[in-house]
This record gives sequence, C-alpha cells and structure tokens, in this order.
Amino acid sequence: MKNAGGPARQQLKLHEADITPDKSLISKLGRTGYRTEQAIAELVDNSIDARVRSARIRVRLDFAEKKITVSDDGRGMGYDDLVGALTIARHSGGGLGRFGIGMKSACSSLGAAFSVTTTAAGSEKEFVARYDEDEWLRDSSSGWRNFAISEGGAPGRAHGTTVEITKVRAPMYPNQVSAFARRFGVRYGPHLKGGRIRIRVNSRECAPAEPAVREGTRRDVSIKLGGGRKITGWVAVLQERSVKGDYGMHLYWRGRLIRAFDKFGIRRHPAVSGIIGSLSLDHVPVNFHKTGFIEESPEYVEAAERFKKDESVLAVLRACAGGAPGSRDVSAAFGPDPGRLGARMSAPLARALLAGAAGFSASRDGFKMRVGFEDGPDGIYRVRGSPGGAAITVSRDSRAFAAFRNPLFLLGWIGIEAALLASGPADAESFLAERNKRWAEFMRASLRGGEQSVHRVPERTPDYSLAGELAGLHDRLVAGFDRKFQFTGICTLSPFLRKGYRQAVYTVRTARGAGQALLEEIEEEFDALLNPKPDQLVTVLGLAKTGRLVVVREDSARIGATWAPPGRAWLDLCREAVKNGATMYLEELGGILEDLADRGLADPDRIRALAKRAGFAGAEPYLGAWRAAPRPR
Repeated sequence: MKNAGGPARQQLKLHEADITPDKSLISKLGRTGYRTEQAIAELVDNSIDARVRSARIRVRLDFAEKKITVSDDGRGMGYDDLVGALTIARHSGGGLGRFGIGMKSACSSLGAAFSVTTTAAGSEKEFVARYDEDEWLRDSSSGWRNFAISEGGAPGRAHGTTVEITKVRAPMYPNQVSAFARRFGVRYGPHLKGGRIRIRVNSRECAPAEPAVREGTRRDVSIKLGGGRKITGWVAVLQERSVKGDYGMHLYWRGRLIRAFDKFGIRRHPAVSGIIGSLSLDHVPVNFHKTGFIEESPEYVEAAERFKKDESVLAVLRACAGGAPGSRDVSAAFGPDPGRLGARMSAPLARALLAGAAGFSASRDGFKMRVGFEDGPDGIYRVRGSPGGAAITVSRDSRAFAAFRNPLFLLGWIGIEAALLASGPADAESFLAERNKRWAEFMRASLRGGEQSVHRVPERTPDYSLAGELAGLHDRLVAGFDRKFQFTGICTLSPFLRKGYRQAVYTVRTARGAGQALLEEIEEEFDALLNPKPDQLVTVLGLAKTGRLVVVREDSARIGATWAPPGRAWLDLCREAVKNGATMYLEELGGILEDLADRGLADPDRIRALAKRAGFAGAEPYLGAWRAAPRPR
C-alpha cells in the first residue's frame, strides 16, 4: 500500500566520523600573526590570571642560549588544570586567557619547542609538560589522547608556573629588553599602578606609563551605551604634541592593552596630534590573539560613534586644535643647528606643522626672537628689532616656501638673517622690501615655466615626495629604528596614480634579519606583513581594516636614503605588481613611467639596467613600450 502523503521517507544511515584535528594544528596556530611582544604578552596574561593576591612575573630573554622564559609565583596548576591549559580552545573563567588558544599558539610562534613546569599552591607535586614540534610531528604513536606529562616531587618548592621556549624562531636582539619593558608599562599600566602586579624583563622593572598632559585639560569619560554597558576612562591634551603618531587612545580590554595610540573616534591629523587618553572597552569583542577589537561588531561601532560625539571628548579636541600645533618642532628651525632638520622631519610633515603653527619664542647665541605668522603671498617676513632681540612676522603663504623641499630650512635662514638685520644696517626695511620684491619676481618667472626652476612648486603637481600619511611613521623610524630602511613604490609614487584607490600597498625595504623588528614598529599604526607571498597579500588585502597595508621586504641590496629614488621606486612598484600580487597597479605602470621621464625624475634606460642586475625581467614590457614611443625632447 502506498503512502497517501507521498513517497516513503528513506531511513538515513548515520556514520561516526573522526574529526580529531591534524597534529600540525599547534604549529599552524603559531603562524597566525603574532609579533614577539604580543606572544610574550599572552603568557604574561596567563600569569596575571593565575595571581593569588599579587603577582611577580619575570620575563627572561636569554640571547646566548636563544631561550625565552616567563615565570610567575601564581597559584600554579595541578594535573587536571595543566591538561586543561594544554587542551586547545578550552578555558576556565573569564580572565585574560579566555579563549584557550593563547598559550599554545604563543609558545609555538616563539619557538619550535616549549615546556610548562608548574606546582599548585599547597602541593608538593611538580608537573612538567614538554612539546617539541619535530618529535610531535614525527612520532605517529603519540597523539592528542596520550600526551606525556611527567610528575615529580617538589618539596619546599614555591607555587607558580614557568614556561620555557627553546628552538626559538622569533627574532631576538638586545634592545628588545628596554623596548618590551617600556611597552609592557603601557600594556599593563592599570595592573602595575596598584603595585600588586610586578613585571620584570631581564633586569628592567616595568613601570606604569604616565603621559605628560597639559594642566587642566584632563577629563573623565563615562559614556552610557545600550544594554546598560558603558565606556570609562579619560582624555587630555599632551604637553607636547607628537609629530610621530604617538597620540590617540590606549584601548584596554579587561585591564589588558589591546591597541596603543589608536585613533579611536578621531582622524589622524596634525591639528589633533596632542590628544591622549585611556579607555576601557570591556564589552567589545576582541580577536582570539587579543591584538585588536573586532571593528565590524555592533559593540565596537556603537562605542566609536558615541565616543566621538561625547561632549567631554569634543571639549578636549577643541582645546587640542586650538593650541600651537608643532610649535616646539617649528621653533627648532631657529635653534643652533637647523641643518639637522632634514634628518629629523620629513617635508610633508614639516609643511603640515608650518600650516598650523602659532607664534613662539626662540633664542640663538643669546639673541632672542619672538616669531609670529600671517597669511598672504606678498613678501617673506618683516622684522622689528634691537641689538638684543627682534620681533619677526613670517608670511607663511609666501611662494618663497615652495623653493625648499622642507620649508623649515627657510625658517632657519630667516632666523639667521633677522638676527643680522636687527643688529646691523639702519636701512633694514628698504633691504627687506627689495629682497621680497626680487623673490616675488623669481617665483613668478618659475611658475610661468621660465628658465629658473625651483625644487618644489605647489602648482606643478604631482611632486615626488613621501605620502603624507606615512610622514609620522617615517620620522618615528628615523628617530628610533637602528637599522637601515627605505620607503619605496607607492610610498612615493602615489601622487602619480591616475585613479583613486580604496586601498594602498606601501612597501618598505630593510636589511636581511631586520624585517621582524621593523614590522613590530610599523604594526603600531598600520596593517603590515613581512615578506608575504602573493596569495597571502591578496588574502590580507581583503581583510585589512585600515585600507592601507605596509609590506616589509627584507633585501640583500645596499639601502641608501630612507626614501627610494624615483627610478628605484618605480622598479619596486613594478615588482610588487608583477611578482607579488598587487595587480591593481599594473595598468598604472606605463603612465607613471612616462610622467617620471617627462619630468626628468627617472631614466628608463637606467631602470632597465637596474632590473637586469636584479634579475627581474617583468619590467621589460613596460620599459619596452616606453622605448617604442617618441622620447620627450
């Protein structure tokens, strides 16, 4: 008899499938984007979670033995606790180590072997778990269900846990000690302030970071959100603005720093480069590495929107923007050694500072100067003075500034000349009038395309210079990175692009062995990758939060200036597009080369020779097309 309701339902056969993870999972977790500092911080997180009432945590970087150790005097672990700590994705409680992935992936990212030695409070048993990647992958008899843990007596041993990483593959270099001590002071500042948590890196004690803020500008933040949640913290104005990007919000999650100097709710701009603050976003989800918030989450979006509209935040932003942008850095042009400005500050950043600078006082060899600014293209400056000092008014819109790559060099020259005029000739005013007139004639001739030429004229765009959003990073690296580096490709060629791009791939070259250290510096501000393969580059471009990706490439070639010459920059862009997956720039290569050649900035024949020496044939189709076209006269 047939089923009136339709065909009879077939009996499904069920199978039991073994979905035990592949044994390579631990090593793969260790290759998912940790920086050295972040990986060690994962282990410090566990030590903070394990504190009894207070905690002493010791990080030891052994450069001779190539070994990294993190130890604590916390409550330690018994056998079951240790098994749980080793089990991937298992966790207990809601502390910093909530995901159950951090310890295993952090250890694996630091080295190919690690051990965990622990004794629980009140116990005389010591348990030791050892993992060696080579042995683990080679031994088919050892698996997830029979992982070996040794037990021994520990009479009189203090409770706590020690994690030791060997076969280290993370880069180790001596200045990491001071760098980690300083960064942990920021990262764990809320824990360190009370004194109940102490962290030592080798012999360096970590102190809670306290930024110097302008008196009377600090305001507490308490912003109510939906569901009874809220943002708490404070904002203030720095005593000295940061020209290197060290401004913005320190964003914490459960007492742990997730992002330092984050431009949360503000835009990156010199006008607000004095804002600083600290915020707790305990309800906002973080990624499992705890290196960033999930910015697409409703919690993050709501927090950012409400923060930037909060009246306390707006008041601090107004105070910040109404100050004297970069006055100390601009006044350096009037100091005793203005020639060092080029080594300290890039031209785009100098121009931004000049555009927003207010008046300031300066002194050179006992000669006191009060410097003010006015807008208007006529003349360069006016001076009123006496043998002991002078009042100088600079016309910062003067086209004379276009003749200098870095406008602060012109300010330095003005300082020297003003001192001479104030103490010298009686007809200073007539001299200035004649000199200003001749400067104006010179600039007008240059702008008409006459025989005179200047290095940088705003009307003759695009100009070959570093992309403005990289200026702060460039200056920070000049000041604090002790290995050679070079910004290249789109870093300097972005003004020559015909299209506007939602994303940009910036390339920075450095010496072999220095890439990881450079990456750690860059990742504070940008999404960054070290020596990515084409498939990695394509994947990260699809996930990048900022739309600006910095690729660090280690290079055996000699590195000269911190910016690449135009020809070298074009060749590196060609290689990035042809070989390394940044294919969106392919159709731009010919137009950029033509523009560079027309302006006399690059010689295609020299680029061809450079490509030949580098063994890169991918540039030839674009160089060949240029050769076939009529050359500009």
